[in-house]
Formats: sequence, C-alpha cells, structure tokens
Amino acid sequence: MLSLQHITHKDIDFSKWNNVVLNSEIPTVYAHSCFLNAMSKNWGALVINDYETVFPLTWKRKLGINYLPQPYFTSQLGAFGVIDDEREKLFHQYILKHFKLIEYELNSANHIQSKYIQPKHTFVIEYKNGFSFNQNTKRNITKAKENRLRIEEVPQNEIISLSEKILNPFLLQELHLPKLEVKRFSDLLKNCIAEKSLLTLKTVNQNNEIKAIAHFVFNSRYALFLKGTNTDKADNSGSMHLLMEHAINFFSDKVECFDFGGGSVNEGLANFYKGFGGTQHNFSFLRVNNLPKVFKLFKK
Repeated sequence: MLSLQHITHKDIDFSKWNNVVLNSEIPTVYAHSCFLNAMSKNWGALVINDYETVFPLTWKRKLGINYLPQPYFTSQLGAFGVIDDEREKLFHQYILKHFKLIEYELNSANHIQSKYIQPKHTFVIEYKNGFSFNQNTKRNITKAKENRLRIEEVPQNEIISLSEKILNPFLLQELHLPKLEVKRFSDLLKNCIAEKSLLTLKTVNQNNEIKAIAHFVFNSRYALFLKGTNTDKADNSGSMHLLMEHAINFFSDKVECFDFGGGSVNEGLANFYKGFGGTQHNFSFLRVNNLPKVFKLFKK
C-alpha cells in the first residue's frame, strides 16, 4: 500500500532525498537539495513510503493563494525514484487539489497523461551513445586555437566574484532577470561549491583577458551546463565553442549524461548544442490555472 506524505522543508531528510534522486532514471542535479535550497528557499516534498518516490514542491504563496512555479535556473523536476502510473496519479491529484496555479516541469521519466501537459525539450549528450562535433563547431574551435585562446579552471575562491563581475550583467541586462533571482543564482553557486559539485571554466587570451565564462553543476552521473556568456560576441573568436569542447571532454569519463540545460531553447541555441553532438531530449510542462476569475484577469 502506498503512503503519501507532504513533508515541510525543515523535516526533509536530505540524505535520503539526494540518494533517491541520484539513483533515479533521470538523476538530474536540478532536484538535488543544494540546488533547490538556493532557488526555492522553503520547498517542501511529497514522499511515498520511506523515500521510495519523491516530488519537490517549489511552492510560493501570494495574496493568500498557494501556487507551484518552476524556479528560475531550474528545469525537469517532478517525480524521482520508483515511478509508475499509480504513484504519478497520487502526485498529480495532490498538486491539483492544493495549488490553484501550476507552471511546473516534469522530468522525462514522468509519463502522466493530462490535458494540462505541454511538450518541452532540451539537448543532451548521452556518452554511451557517442557524440561528434559538426564542421561549423570544429571551425570555431580551430579559430579559437588560432587566436591562441586557452581554457582555465577558475579557483573556487574566485568563482563568486568573477561570476558577479562578468555573468551577472549578462543575466540582468541581456536576459532581464529579476535582481532577487540573480542573487539566488549566486547563492546556488555557493551551495554547489560547498558540495564540491561546481566546475567553472573561463576562456582567456594571451593577455589573460577573459573572453568567456561558464558554470557546470554535476553529480556522479549527470553534468549540467548551468549558465555562461562570452564577452567577444562581436569578434566571434570561438571562445565559447572552445570552452564547451573542454567541458564536454572533461565530463566524458565522469558522468553518463551532459545536459545543455533549459526548457526554452531557441533555434540559435539549438543549433549551437546540436553542433556539439547534442540530441533532443523531451520532457513535459504542466500548466494549470484554476485561479478565481478576478485573479486570472490580474495574471493576464
């Protein structure tokens, strides 16, 4: 018999939680406690039996109404652990009953059928299947090397300051993300550093000027391209291509899957990821709006 519990944040057994996520079909870092602790401060959990199956509740409350959003910088949550139709239905029924507004991504091991489900995708490299770079990607990598660019790992004690100097302006001014969420992004980096699960790389030129920077979060099975930017967009020197080549090769004997990240991939990014051998990985987006009419008008 299945026993479903709603556990508040302070009562979650993070060791059991992280273990079930790591041993899931989709062992994404998004659902690791250090990730959720930064991006959804008071997240709760639906747990079946003794952490056989778990489901993170990244809930918020506004104007007296509970809602379930997808946190910034986060993708592909949903059920982890033992997954079957009965367990998915339990989770689905619970969140539909307790949340009036749901905008939430489910990882690809979740197969619940619902009128509220929409498709989403990212790009991944599953190393067991092999990968290869296309000619355009190879040309850009060659160009970067001809420009005498090189890759360096950023020391842990420099990651936060460097990220806030170079990446934060990109997040704020080009992606137009809220200041609070960019601050939480720095909190996420700090959490991952503490967990020894963050790799930050930079591309530098002969004068040690930084041309690109990127963060990668990983566990023993899964690596994620979290976020990055390059400062030489006008020059098109291949700095980000060189950096991604290094990261993909670095993780090739350490994890099973390299995830290029995100659930809203535009054509330009899709071509960039496919150029490294990324293949499309599909998952689901659950969107439900059962707000009272006055709130629906306000949300629009």
